[in-house]
Amino acid sequence: MEFSSLAVSVLATTGLFLCPIFLSVGIILLIRKRLRSHRVSPLTADLLRPAGHTLQQQIQDLQIDLFSQMLFTPLTMMMIGFYLLLQSYIDKKAMSTTVMLTSGVVMLSLFIYGTTKTYKMANKVQHLKLGYSCELAVGQELDQIVRPQQHPYRVYHDIPFDGFNIDHLIICPNGVFVIETKGRSKPINNGEKQFKVRVENDALHFPNHVEKAPLEQVRRNVTTVRNWLNSATGTEVPVGGVLVLPGWFVDLRQKITFPYIVSAAALPKQLPQFRAGSLELAQIQAIAHQVEQKVRDVAKAG
Repeated sequence: MEFSSLAVSVLATTGLFLCPIFLSVGIILLIRKRLRSHRVSPLTADLLRPAGHTLQQQIQDLQIDLFSQMLFTPLTMMMIGFYLLLQSYIDKKAMSTTVMLTSGVVMLSLFIYGTTKTYKMANKVQHLKLGYSCELAVGQELDQIVRPQQHPYRVYHDIPFDGFNIDHLIICPNGVFVIETKGRSKPINNGEKQFKVRVENDALHFPNHVEKAPLEQVRRNVTTVRNWLNSATGTEVPVGGVLVLPGWFVDLRQKITFPYIVSAAALPKQLPQFRAGSLELAQIQAIAHQVEQKVRDVAKAG
């Protein structure tokens, strides 16, 4: 086989596999760049690290590497086989026994190497997940120091219901509050960031659009939580709703809003002023017990 034919075969094989990948990546990067030039994150400060943050990042990075490795081995073997078929087609003759044996040994070696590496990476992911679960467990125990059982506030996250999850749930002397978070990027108009959202006529008036759906979602979730807690505890539980818009200045143009609407920075200060009803410590503990039965479902790793 002439060198020119070999070069064409290699380039054609490589191009068939790599061109669609590079084209897809290029389109994604172009779209991301365009979106970033017109919008910015509403958050103005970095966030505190949660328990196990470093391990979580390592798990995410390793999972990407694991996925890449699981693709690399079969794709490489496919490229070798495709190249051999293409070479045979160009030469117009069947592959020799030597070429087939050599290719078989190479592909078997690649398979063994790839499988071994994938196995080691999968084991490492499992080990990191165990460490991450343990760090979360310790973090949750440490939380009891700042909010012991006798403390009248309870905070829970990511509460599962049928077909949806509630972001946060707070149980306190002023009632139970469903906390929903909505992240909206800030548009850049005339080179300036727009940071104010106006609450008027039961709607959120952002600089470039108006939304009612987040308010309706919180109301539905409040009804769901109220019905569930009433049934679970056998008593009437006062439940309110709070919509949090991180990074936005909330301009209230109507006196009464349901749900309450605040920015993330204002939430710690304003939450004690919100009122859905009145709860005694014993009621708070009874409600918290029911909530914990629903959220204590993260399986221990190992």
